[in-house]
Amino acid sequence: MEKILMVNGLNKSYSDFSLKNVNLELLPGDIMGLIGENGAGKTTLMKLLLNLLTPEKGEILVFGKNYEGHESYIKNRLGVVFDENYLHGLLTPKQFNYVMSSIYEQWNQQAYYNYLEMFHLPVNTKINQFSKGMKVKLNFSVALSHHPKLLLLDEATSGLDPIMRIEILDVLNDYVTANNSSVLLSSHILSDVERIANKLTFLHKGNVVFSEKISNATQNGSLEDMMRSYIKGENSIERLNN
Repeated sequence: MEKILMVNGLNKSYSDFSLKNVNLELLPGDIMGLIGENGAGKTTLMKLLLNLLTPEKGEILVFGKNYEGHESYIKNRLGVVFDENYLHGLLTPKQFNYVMSSIYEQWNQQAYYNYLEMFHLPVNTKINQFSKGMKVKLNFSVALSHHPKLLLLDEATSGLDPIMRIEILDVLNDYVTANNSSVLLSSHILSDVERIANKLTFLHKGNVVFSEKISNATQNGSLEDMMRSYIKGENSIERLNN
């Protein structure tokens, strides 16, 4: 089976932080949760996967291709939702439809308007008049309307109420099931990860602690229990060494 995403030995260093030897893979239909404390390297990894940063070492293959010479092919098949809203506030969703249709080869206007209707979003209201929740729903409407085979979500549901998060996660899960797509979901809301993910990658201080089936991480409790136990154990070792 062809891998949707494969990351081998990825490294990226800054003066005060290093992402070290990251390995992970996504198959069609996989939803992988990416968890870790603030500063663990989640956003750095996402930016590397989007070719917004250049790794010092390692390989990223998306749909079996690297970015060199294939960036347009890859990004036409990627859906991206970050915590920050990058949609132009002076445009309406209706106007945004025309913008996106000129960018994405497989832009589906009917799917886009179906999502707008599903999320009860007004098509002729400027985006800067939307609430945070409405902007998130619009971001998802855009991300899902060009038939992406891989979705990269970085704290995409942060700051939303539980009912709205569940609504969005259910739509996401339905999309993955219907299209055999894959998702990498970075989130500090562990209940969201537990709700839809079948795989898990746990980053801590730039290192991959765990990257496999989520069921293996929750055998002895919740994801929160697992993270707390690991970090508590590491801190105890550091105190002993000091």
